[in-house]
Amino acid sequence: MALPLLLVLLQTASAPVQAPVGSVAAWTLHFSGDIRWQQITPAGALLVSSDGALAGVDVERGQIAWQKPELGGLPVDSVRMVEGSLLMEAAKPGLSLIFDPVTGTVLFDSRRLSLTRVVTRRVLPQTGTLLVHGQRASGPPVVALYDLATGNQRWVSESLFQQIEPKRGGLGGLMQGLVRMASSATTLEVLQAGPEVIVVHTLMGLRALDAKTGAIRWTAALPMARNGSLPHQVRLYPSLAKNDRIYVSYDERLMAYRLADGQPLWSKPATVDGWIRDIVQHPAGIIMLPEGPPANQATGNVRIINGVVQTGLNVARYDDGTMIAAKPLRMRGTVKDAMIAGDAVVLAVDADSRTFVNVLNVATATVRLQKDVKIKGQLDYAELMPAGLLYISRSDQSTNGEVNVIDLTSGEPKYKDAIEGGKSSMLLHAIDGNTLYVYANKDHQLYAVNRQDGTYRALGGEIKLQGDEDPTTLEVRTGGLALISAQNLVVIGRDGQIKQQVYHPAPQLPGLLRALYRINSVRAGLYGAAASAYGDAFAQASRTATDTTAKRITGQLAAAYNQGGAQLQGYSSQAAALASKRFKASLATPGSVFVLTKSPDGNGNVLLQLDKDTAQPRSRVDLGKQREPVYAVDDISGMLFLQTTAGVLAGYRL
Repeated sequence: MALPLLLVLLQTASAPVQAPVGSVAAWTLHFSGDIRWQQITPAGALLVSSDGALAGVDVERGQIAWQKPELGGLPVDSVRMVEGSLLMEAAKPGLSLIFDPVTGTVLFDSRRLSLTRVVTRRVLPQTGTLLVHGQRASGPPVVALYDLATGNQRWVSESLFQQIEPKRGGLGGLMQGLVRMASSATTLEVLQAGPEVIVVHTLMGLRALDAKTGAIRWTAALPMARNGSLPHQVRLYPSLAKNDRIYVSYDERLMAYRLADGQPLWSKPATVDGWIRDIVQHPAGIIMLPEGPPANQATGNVRIINGVVQTGLNVARYDDGTMIAAKPLRMRGTVKDAMIAGDAVVLAVDADSRTFVNVLNVATATVRLQKDVKIKGQLDYAELMPAGLLYISRSDQSTNGEVNVIDLTSGEPKYKDAIEGGKSSMLLHAIDGNTLYVYANKDHQLYAVNRQDGTYRALGGEIKLQGDEDPTTLEVRTGGLALISAQNLVVIGRDGQIKQQVYHPAPQLPGLLRALYRINSVRAGLYGAAASAYGDAFAQASRTATDTTAKRITGQLAAAYNQGGAQLQGYSSQAAALASKRFKASLATPGSVFVLTKSPDGNGNVLLQLDKDTAQPRSRVDLGKQREPVYAVDDISGMLFLQTTAGVLAGYRL
């Protein structure tokens, strides 16, 4: 799913490069040593790695905001985003730093706690804190909480992994010790359950920590089918409708726990056949989505047919955890997706790389189709409409993807001659009101699908891209549609007629091609960047979304920002303001695309910025004859960052 936030990261040797034609640098900065790589972070700061230091650049003002000499010369894969945050982590032997990329404030330094290994890093936006868990060379493991804005340590605790239950003797005592040791080396499951409580799961059970002091408020065990056994897979979920509880899934079981004291709210867990991979908190009940457990690790009822583990889905009632269906609904394999559509949910089931779909009536825990319907390829998009279930699948190793409609009465596909994709590419689609536009690379045809009655028709003639390229993006524009590949841009009217088509051949140099593909493939956008950069609120929004389209998810996130931006609570004011600005800007589809091509005069290579509505160049950057020039493009700020000579970085406004 391509969405509009550009994150381009290039690593290369230094080389002199020409400035953008007709442009004057907005700013120029000098760094100590050669520039190794540069990266725009989701927070909006530009990270520049040189031999002398890791630095943060304010791209608007053109100033070096901070430098860290101890991080000079780091390879690019040693600096990465902290999952669920705007923070970055830099690591090298003996040192791990977590910092705010905008201000440079160090929130966590592994040397302060003498940690030899950082096991867990988790940002908790409801309290504006960062939780870190790690091990020392000697002594007990520690858990610490830090303030996101200042980096101040709020508390540190060595008690999380202490044995609370009575110590056993003999083999039981040995097992207790082994579990404690393994628990301290295992990544914690962490959930911010309201402003005052942090719930974590270790192999020793649930622990609720006081968010202000780190003291353990309560502990709770997960009741297993066999006494003494440990769960293999545990996940924690906030309650979306009832603020007095949390939900915990472990293997095939789901339990609700009271937040005040950790007491179970149900007399016994709700269960499925298989393991619970996720839950959907639908108004009519909690849908438990099952997956087949790994071989020899099944903890509940397991049926295997033709080598595929059969699972069973069920829906739990909120009040007492009892299940709506007397017996789990048999699924052919792992339930990979559940797309909410009003009172119903579209289920996608994977069975040995074959995909089956059905529609679940949540209130009755029944399915509308007598048996699951096998579709070609892997489900990519689905929606319920008056004519039935409209779906798009992507090609897999055995079958081509397709666009078709399933009649919910008969369970049969509506079209025998459905729109079909090729094995080498996806069916690209874009929604414009009641029309779903689809480009099929198999016949190079653009189609319009009516989202009410499911009928479809071909638009215009064949649209074939030059250079034997497959398109990667189909976008709805004001004047029609844009079909985009690495070197092609086609502007198409809503009637399927080509308005403009341009092709710029790629330079035949491996380094430049890598740069090109990064520009076109690392457009992480809201779906990827929000999941990794905007915190827990994204996860909650995605669980309650009524479908899997980017439009719905981004709409919910935008609403969350308009209501106060709880995702950014606790960050520095500079980071929060910049991230919020970039978030809102990224809701709009960028109006241009970048193409790396040969210079028209044959002397070197150029980077072109092409207008998506006219296919005409907006700007041009001469990159000379260098195999791997050091540059990065950020289409949120509308800037190009280019190393012109060794250690010199220039910023140009596009």
